[in-house]
Amino acid sequence: MAYLHYMTFLMVLIGAVNCNVQDDLATLVKLFPGKYDNIAQYNYDIKHTPIAKRHLHLITTATPEQVPVLIGYQSFYVEQYLNGNISDVIRQRIYSYGIDAKTNEIVLKLYSFKDPSKFLHAPANSPTFTALTMGDIIYAEGCDVYWTRLSDNYFRSHMFNTCIVNIGGAEVLIIDRNNLTDTYLTADETWVFYKNQSVLKVYPSPYNMTNFPLKHQESVGIPQTHIGDTVKGQLMDFNSLIKALTTGHEVRYFISPDQCQVSSPSGKTMVQGGYIEDFEYFFDPLFGPQHYFGFSTSNVALNKSGELVTVLKEGFVYEQDGVHLRITTLTSDLSIVLDIVTINCSISTFGSSVQFFTGLKQLTPISSTNDLYTALKHGASVRFTADYRGCTGISAGAISGGVIQDYDFVEATQEVAVTQSKLITNYQGAGFATDIVIGQFFGNNSVTFYASDVTVSTHQPVYKENIYCSLSGRNPNGTVNLYQIP
Repeated sequence: MAYLHYMTFLMVLIGAVNCNVQDDLATLVKLFPGKYDNIAQYNYDIKHTPIAKRHLHLITTATPEQVPVLIGYQSFYVEQYLNGNISDVIRQRIYSYGIDAKTNEIVLKLYSFKDPSKFLHAPANSPTFTALTMGDIIYAEGCDVYWTRLSDNYFRSHMFNTCIVNIGGAEVLIIDRNNLTDTYLTADETWVFYKNQSVLKVYPSPYNMTNFPLKHQESVGIPQTHIGDTVKGQLMDFNSLIKALTTGHEVRYFISPDQCQVSSPSGKTMVQGGYIEDFEYFFDPLFGPQHYFGFSTSNVALNKSGELVTVLKEGFVYEQDGVHLRITTLTSDLSIVLDIVTINCSISTFGSSVQFFTGLKQLTPISSTNDLYTALKHGASVRFTADYRGCTGISAGAISGGVIQDYDFVEATQEVAVTQSKLITNYQGAGFATDIVIGQFFGNNSVTFYASDVTVSTHQPVYKENIYCSLSGRNPNGTVNLYQIP
């Protein structure tokens, strides 16, 4: 009889606990929908925080959806975008909340899309989700998020150390901690190399986002941009620069250091100018809190003593923090640094500081490897751009581009092989490295890039990867573009 009373008490207790968790789940899914914006944090960082520690301007929207295939769970479509521009989407997910039968906790399961474009900017209760199948989504195995209610409208999450993903060929453990209330959401994410437990990336911690009501009528149009001043081809701002570079246009720069911040141990400063032959544009949060692009050139010069030296110019142009140019003078064998000058400026429309120009030429797109070879053998100047988001072998958001100079043509495979190389600072160690990109344009219009940084002192690669892409001319999913320059 005592045993029966004990079992009855236990069943009542379990029922009460289950009831409490159900109540907690109902409250959480009522709180979750909304538009979360860290604009206040972002504006504070611009005024008070060093560049490397600033938060991105991140907006997260969560809309309720009916997803019958995820039976027993309450689902939301979550979209994240940067800079207040909903055409700059960086993440699309399904968040599904339910109760874990083993732990009796609220659990959040995460799903990505095999074809995210089908769901982009979907409104609440979209029929797109009611027709969704398990074949349309990918479950993030091991990455479940568990939520605990701390007070009436306050929830905190935790994860177990099982969310391991492949980033750049390495196994990375993702640790995610969040706080949710009726007024804000905080997100704190850490990436750790699983092999040695060293921290790969700690995002500025945390992202503090205020909850605003959803407005489904928000515009989804892409903001208009211009290539440059139609009179003299001047590029007025960062967006114009990116537009010009990523659509194959030549860009030159002019820097007068008079109104810039200059650091020069030798005391020498001079006007700088040049041609951006090759560039890399970085817009993934992996690369920092701001969008920016980089370029570099190196040349042989004579110093005051008549000795040969190498002059390396490395430029970094930031979306908000202007232009940073570093000029390093080295011995001709690159073993000793003789001088370093840094120039930090804002982009200026007229007069001094920094100006960028493009030639306003009408470019001719090249749609196939065969057309590329035809253009090159007739002496044409050709530029390429590669948007790596549409390629395999790389997981970060970046676009590179440059001039095709030397090339080889392999008739047996109808392959055009091109090589780019430039001297850069070795950001993964001491000294300097040669940044190498070898492109192989095949007859079937596929493209393979071999990318590597090789140290100049040991001739050892600090990284290397193969990236597999397609030409865009005859493939709607291709992300490598070729342009013939008149």
